[in-house]
Amino acid sequence: VVSDITEKARLQAEAMRTEHLASIGELAAGVAHEINNPINGIINYAQILYNMADREGRQFEIAGRIIKEGDRIAGIVRSLLSFARERKEEKSASDVVKILRDTFALTDAQIRKEGIDLRLDIPAHLPDIIANPQQIQQVFLNIVNNARYALNQKYPGPHPDKRLVISCEKLSLNGEHYMRIVFHDSGIGVPADLMDKVFNPFFTSKPSGQGTGLGLSISHGIIKDHGGRIDLESVQGQFSRITIDLPAGKNGE
Repeated sequence: VVSDITEKARLQAEAMRTEHLASIGELAAGVAHEINNPINGIINYAQILYNMADREGRQFEIAGRIIKEGDRIAGIVRSLLSFARERKEEKSASDVVKILRDTFALTDAQIRKEGIDLRLDIPAHLPDIIANPQQIQQVFLNIVNNARYALNQKYPGPHPDKRLVISCEKLSLNGEHYMRIVFHDSGIGVPADLMDKVFNPFFTSKPSGQGTGLGLSISHGIIKDHGGRIDLESVQGQFSRITIDLPAGKNGE
């Protein structure tokens, strides 16, 4: 007797990941709150020294560095709080094309500067998704930035294969209507032995100082809270493809 347990194994892994993220989220929230007040105090005091210091003096330079590093810590704290936050914000019918357009408004200048060929395969008359648009934009922005990093690592300069393709389509899964958004980049990809870790909190393949390891964990939590699913396919040195399925409006309209 042969039985396909692929889906069962996936659901078990998903349940374990969710439990793991929840427990780490509680810890992250506590740590972030404890760090937030003192780091803001450090930044404020450093700003006072910065304003008082001689622009040509050593004190001015040191105070500036303290402010810069303090801001970096504050950014990590914000990510921790976002990761740990209960995502119960109201969701409504939202235009996924508009969310993508708002995302590109934040990244278009960098994409063009870096010589990335951005291609959109988005049909007309797509149904709305049921979502909090700000949260979904946060997910899209994180994925686009990860794709930019992967492409720039593989192609430091312009190249005909330096490409990010984003496509959308409506589909039905188990009788329910969904919108599928796919982000496909031809960057450095993810090593096979790291594929099961990419959604873990604090895991990053980027060099120290270039990533907190929270982006995809936060994205995973947001998509799950929306009743959707996010998956990654990748071949090291060739491509990465992230697929997001989100519930569509009633009757997929």
